[in-house]
Amino acid sequence: MLVPNKTVSINESCIYRASLLLAKLEGDSSVEELYCNQKKLFIDMADFIDVLDLLFILGKVILDEENGVIKHA
Repeated sequence: MLVPNKTVSINESCIYRASLLLAKLEGDSSVEELYCNQKKLFIDMADFIDVLDLLFILGKVILDEENGVIKHA
């Protein structure tokens, strides 16, 4: 997970990308759909997963396991 420091700018950090994704999260979306719609924000799929992990840990998103969708908490 990229965090801001001397060599990693805030714009390259996971925290910044998490804020951008959270702002664009509308309604319920599957993980695949969310990635396809917002993949320009991320370096690759691993970066996207890091952002989702961070948002989940912070309690900002929840995963509805029955429907397989991400919801804004």
